[in-house]
Amino acid sequence: MRLLRESLAEVFGERLPAGVRARLVHGRPAERLVAESGRAQLLVVGRRGHSGLRSAAPGSVSTACVGHAHCPVMVVKH
Repeated sequence: MRLLRESLAEVFGERLPAGVRARLVHGRPAERLVAESGRAQLLVVGRRGHSGLRSAAPGSVSTACVGHAHCPVMVVKH
């Protein structure tokens, strides 16, 4: 939970923007994100960058989210 709070503070500062909610959930990432997307207006997922040709392809979690989420999905390269 500490890492989640620190990450949010690094991105947003001391105050989260209105409407932003953070929760820590356990389980398989793709399954959990797709399930949670049913209550979301937008799902934002990151993808790990790799060198070479692999950088053009999204990872398995972001691919599952794009294909199965119940809301729009934005995939952000770190």
